[in-house]
Amino acid sequence: MSGKETFIFAKWPVEVHRRPFRRALSVTVKPNQPIRVLAGMGLSQKQIVEFLLSKKDWLEKSFDQFQKYLDQFPQKKIKARETFPFLGMERELKVVLTLHKKRFISLTDENILLHIPRDDWRAGIHDEEHPHALEDLRFFYKREAMRFLLEKVRQWSMLMNLYPSKVVFREQKTRWGSCSSKKIINLNWRLIVFAPELADYVVVHELAHLQHMNHSSHFWALVEKHLPEYKTLRKTLKETQMEVSFLNPN
Repeated sequence: MSGKETFIFAKWPVEVHRRPFRRALSVTVKPNQPIRVLAGMGLSQKQIVEFLLSKKDWLEKSFDQFQKYLDQFPQKKIKARETFPFLGMERELKVVLTLHKKRFISLTDENILLHIPRDDWRAGIHDEEHPHALEDLRFFYKREAMRFLLEKVRQWSMLMNLYPSKVVFREQKTRWGSCSSKKIINLNWRLIVFAPELADYVVVHELAHLQHMNHSSHFWALVEKHLPEYKTLRKTLKETQMEVSFLNPN
């Protein structure tokens, strides 16, 4: 039998999830979520608090880092005049009327358009949030990403004379690409959020693995041959990876 209990430690909410036969204590933290502790059935709350006290400095640093990310990349709301990055450019969301029966998203040079069916149109719709449109936004970004990234792979494959057996699109939190021993390249479709040169870096990186299945000096020399500025691009990608968080599923 397992259970969950909650309490406040210092200034943070804590969730304790108990598991039978578990001996070790463990703790995980995530932005905007309670501290999660896994504990055995027989441990007292006092023992858990003592464990958290031993981790307090680490918890402080973790939550400070989360706050920095939230300050730099504030949570976005799907509503008119909110901006969303697409290929490295911030585009303002506009809510427009459509005669179609379903919502959909389209793109202009400056805007992302959320098309609302006439039957759903009402006064004040420009001031409302549209969280139900997240699915439409994700579908639009993924569709455009597949087109864009496939073309990137085609272009760089010709330039590097390295051709994958297959390209697969995935959605991962912080991993942007991978290459298997079967020469299958996996790309994170959320790369469409970033400037095109960051997608170039990921594509070149994974294509280089078709020749060197490691991160040896030969591998990096091949990457640098095609992208001399790859170190800057890699650093930028790491520093801005939270920009894709608005596409997280609910």
